[in-house]
Amino acid sequence: MNGSNIGPTNSVHSSPLRGTYLLIVGLLAGFGLFIALALAGFGVLSRAQATNAAPPPDPALTGHFGRMFRNLPPFAPPTDAVRDALMELGRPGGIMDANDDLAAGPEALITDPNLQLINRNNPTHTAGVTFFGQFLDHDMTFDQRSRLGFPTQPIISQNARTCFFDLDSVYAGGPGGNPELYDLTDPIKFRVESDGQFEDLPRDPINKVAIIGDPRNDENMMIAGLHAAFLLFHNHAVDLVRSQNPSITDVQAYFQAHRLTVWHYEWMILHEFLPHVVPQSVIDDVLTNGRHFYNPLHNQAFTRTAPISTAIMDSHSLV
Repeated sequence: MNGSNIGPTNSVHSSPLRGTYLLIVGLLAGFGLFIALALAGFGVLSRAQATNAAPPPDPALTGHFGRMFRNLPPFAPPTDAVRDALMELGRPGGIMDANDDLAAGPEALITDPNLQLINRNNPTHTAGVTFFGQFLDHDMTFDQRSRLGFPTQPIISQNARTCFFDLDSVYAGGPGGNPELYDLTDPIKFRVESDGQFEDLPRDPINKVAIIGDPRNDENMMIAGLHAAFLLFHNHAVDLVRSQNPSITDVQAYFQAHRLTVWHYEWMILHEFLPHVVPQSVIDDVLTNGRHFYNPLHNQAFTRTAPISTAIMDSHSLV
C-alpha cells in the first residue's frame, strides 16, 4: 500500500461497502488449489515430444497459455487402463461419491450434522469458498476458442484475460473501452442494479442479460453477488478518493479508485487466503526470496495450464 494512506482496515470499510467487503474476505480460502497445483507443474507432452519437438510458441509473446515445465513427461500414459481407473474414481458409489441422502434436500444436508457423517464439512472453509475460487479463475483465464469435448493444445489457445489478479474481469476496458459497464451520470463509477440495494448485476431491461466485463460471472447467484460486491467497492472507493481531494479530476479519481480496489483484492488473497492453504513459512520464503519455478521476464507473464485447468475441474465438482 505504499503511496497511500488507505489500508485494509481504513475508513473505506466503514462505508456501506463493509458488508460486501467482509463477504469477499470470508470466501477467500477456496482458491488454494491454484497455488498447490502450481507447485506440481506436471507437463502433458510425451517424453518424445518433450525432448525432440521444436519449442512451442512463447506464450508471453503470443498471449496464449503456457507450461512451466515443458520437458517433463506425462504423469501417466493415456492407456485404456488409466482411463478405466479414472472412470472408477468417479463412478456412483466410488471413492469420490459422498453418498449423501439426496432425498433429504440441500438445506438439511448443509444444516443437519447427522447427514454429514460421511461427507463431513470442512472445519475451516465455508461452502462459499468454492465460488470465490471460480471468481478468481475468471479473473485469470478465459478461453473463448476451444470447443468442449475436442482436445486443444493449450499453447495455441488464446487467453482473453490478463494473467494477473487485476480484476480485468470486472473493469474490462475501462470507461473508454467499455462505457456500457459504467454509470451514464457518473462515468467513472460502475452501473449497479437497484441502486445497489441487492447483490445483483446491472441487466438489460429487455432480455435481462447481465452487463458485465465477463459473462461467466452471471453463471450462478453466488458468483454474481461477488461481482456485484466489487462493483460497489469500486464506487465507494471513488467516493472516498473524491472526499479526500475535492479538486481531483475524474480520470485521476478513477485510476486511484481502481488501484485501491485491486490493492485490497490482492491484499486479501495474500493475507486472508494463502495462509489457509500454504504454510506461512512458504509464503514468507516467496516474499523474501522470490519465486523458484515460475519466474518470467518483466512484462512477459503467462497463465500456466496445468494448475489452472485442474483447479477449474476440481472446483466445479464441488459445486
